[in-house]
Amino acid sequence: MPDIDLLIGGDFLYPMTDDMPVIVGGEVAVRSGRIVYAGSAKPSGHWRAATTIDGRGRAVLPGFVNCHSHAASAVFRSQSDDGAGGRALYTVAFRAERDISPDDWRDLATLGCIDMLKAGITTINDIWYEPEALAEAAAACGLRAVIANKVFDVKMEHLWQGDYTRQADIGAARLRDGVAFVERWHGKHDGRITGRIGAHASDTCGPELHREAFAEAQRLGVGLHTHVAQSPQEVAHIRQRHGCGPVEYLRDLGVLGPHSVLAHLTFAGAGDLDAVRDAGARYAHCPIIYPRRGVYPDVAGIRSRGIVMGFATDWMMNDPFEGMRNAMQALRLRANSHEALTSRDALWFSTAGAARALGLDGEVGTLEPGKKADLIQVAVERAHMQPFYGDYASIAFYAKASDVVTGVIDGRVVMRDGAVVGLDEAAMIAAIKRRTPRWAALLEPLGGVARLDACGCPSR
Repeated sequence: MPDIDLLIGGDFLYPMTDDMPVIVGGEVAVRSGRIVYAGSAKPSGHWRAATTIDGRGRAVLPGFVNCHSHAASAVFRSQSDDGAGGRALYTVAFRAERDISPDDWRDLATLGCIDMLKAGITTINDIWYEPEALAEAAAACGLRAVIANKVFDVKMEHLWQGDYTRQADIGAARLRDGVAFVERWHGKHDGRITGRIGAHASDTCGPELHREAFAEAQRLGVGLHTHVAQSPQEVAHIRQRHGCGPVEYLRDLGVLGPHSVLAHLTFAGAGDLDAVRDAGARYAHCPIIYPRRGVYPDVAGIRSRGIVMGFATDWMMNDPFEGMRNAMQALRLRANSHEALTSRDALWFSTAGAARALGLDGEVGTLEPGKKADLIQVAVERAHMQPFYGDYASIAFYAKASDVVTGVIDGRVVMRDGAVVGLDEAAMIAAIKRRTPRWAALLEPLGGVARLDACGCPSR
């Protein structure tokens, strides 16, 4: 009767390993934060478990790995979904960011951690402002987080006018802060909090800043996290100044490598994709945001080149299930084939594939002995899930973030019965509601949307 810390059961177990299909009647045994067994349920009494979580009516999956996120970005919900769409990134978000206070970002980061955990996300790769605030929130709730400070050397609020005047002092300060964050936090909380260097985008960092960021990442032994080819403005700027695509530009600077995670590639050309492949860089695909903007990256071209790819949520909507469905539907429509992306593919890219994109596939992303015990339970005895046949499609096409009821990270229960342990969700929502009228007053003059009065009540 082996002693274990945690035994978690499931009517269905989705290991997401290459050699193990969905298991009917499975369980995962955990000791010292790692999986010691994942497979068919052993006879009753086989394990001596300190804690047991019942699996009746539940499916067990690896926790989702979100390989590109902005946990504190919820302030911009509803601001770029209609009308100006992607252009609002420049006219609203980039112009407003400087006026969001550190305390605002702190509350938003905490809200984001709650949102991620409740959706079944157990690992994030985040680039944003106030990385310390996010690290503290992640530490408090048990989330696994790879965090980068947002590094740039332009005035973000001027980009909407096409003003790319380089501000060396801004770049130096933001890189210095990013390096200091990595030096303070990398490897903290038993390795659950780690750091990266976040050169924000191909166009928002000048050549020297890109080189300096790359050099610091190498010195620190950490990766890079960068937006690339995310907008027509970015691509046009790089082509005008450097005569090539944005990934080709980074390649020519010598700042790409296997530890680079590149988000979006929405407007990447064939030469850009060749550059990603040749450098061994990794790709973070964000299927929730692209259909909203009426565009979609060349995923077929990315996959045909063997580029390592994982799914991510990007910002504002942190539901991996919606992401999987968006990806399957978009790619099937583009290819005019229902085989363009299968349900198993979508689940794999959201778990094992995203872990591989971050270089964490030796630790998380699948349910197998030796891996860290990062896993979730999904309630399947719900009207929109029944009858539940236990196929990959049963999860990928029909589950919702609200169906996630249990979260475990490093063998610690971080969400129980749909409630995050260690963070007060009601108090955080109340804090966000108090701040919302001020944010609305900031965003509306920039072209944002809000129907609130000064008290935060619906305006009449």
